[in-house]
Amino acid sequence: MRIFYITHTRFPTEKAHGWQIAKMCEALTVLGHQVTLVVPGRRTGIAEPAENYYNLRRGFEIIRLPITDALAAAWLPRLPAFLLSNWSFRRGVARWATKTELTGAVLLTRDHALISVLAGRGQALVYEAHDIPQSLLIRGRRIAELTELIVVTNSWKRETIAAAWGEAVKEKIIVLPNAVDLDPYRSLPDTQAARRELGLPLAEKLAVYGGHLYAWKGVYTLARAAALLPGGMRVLMVGGTDKDLRVMAGFLKDQRISAVTLVGHVPPARFPLYLAAADCLVLPNSGRDWNSRYTTSPIKLWEYLAARRPVVASDLPSIRELVTEQEVRFVTPDDPAALAAALKEAVAGDEARVDAGLRRVQGQTWEARAKKLIEAISYGRSI
Repeated sequence: MRIFYITHTRFPTEKAHGWQIAKMCEALTVLGHQVTLVVPGRRTGIAEPAENYYNLRRGFEIIRLPITDALAAAWLPRLPAFLLSNWSFRRGVARWATKTELTGAVLLTRDHALISVLAGRGQALVYEAHDIPQSLLIRGRRIAELTELIVVTNSWKRETIAAAWGEAVKEKIIVLPNAVDLDPYRSLPDTQAARRELGLPLAEKLAVYGGHLYAWKGVYTLARAAALLPGGMRVLMVGGTDKDLRVMAGFLKDQRISAVTLVGHVPPARFPLYLAAADCLVLPNSGRDWNSRYTTSPIKLWEYLAARRPVVASDLPSIRELVTEQEVRFVTPDDPAALAAALKEAVAGDEARVDAGLRRVQGQTWEARAKKLIEAISYGRSI
């Protein structure tokens, strides 16, 4: 099958959506499909080619369309810059689509702004609806009319879209949670070996968080929980932009919290080593944020389970849809004391949950997700 994945995304990018795009393109290629990723020709800030940065086993074609890279202009406010960049990319996609043979091809996008540009071209137009802003629910009914398939990452999104656009839309919606590449986790070093390689303390108990330092991800609750941990135990935060790292460092200083180490961004290929260095892993999402509570489908949850370490996770509908108490230790969100108590229990060991989590993650690979997507496209049915 000929597949074009078209998205207004800086690629490669340190953000999770770039990893998701890269792994889906790789998985579709592994399944034998001819995949081309179409992205804007923007500055990425990453020197490595995508194949190396994402540690891809199988490469795919990447087309970079020339655009007005307004987001690179530091003097321009971000919203106008994004709108200008998005408009420029839409024009570029329209020109590219006119000149490219798309007969029989599948067009896949996660950008609702591109739906009208791509509609009527190729065999099928597939929309991956990762973000669902309120404005899209109000004005997005046309998307259902122009697409053959809508992909969402949890059932809450499917029900929400159906409520806004009509129950008949459900026939076009497939629920496919995010997934994991198991290969980097098959031969992880033991905890002590990983720490020696990373230069981390060997004697301390480490609770590791991996991801961005956005408030809705619960990292400030985690920081406050760290202040309640006993001596000889600390929190390691792996990830974050330079700006968010500065804000978090300031918060830790103001609150006099010393039991948190900020690692900063690490390349995806290096990330599993930090998980291997952990005594437990933590997903502290806030329950006060709509996205965190309902729409997120965290890739790192599957990576945590694959790393074979105890997992502590916020008790939220978005997480409960993916795992149960058999695989993770749930904790009340936004409660530093409860989180600290759960972390202390988890670092002591949780073999039954670790084993159950490893079994749970075996079928949650990118290849399995890609296969279900192709089946839905081929047979025109929802899953």
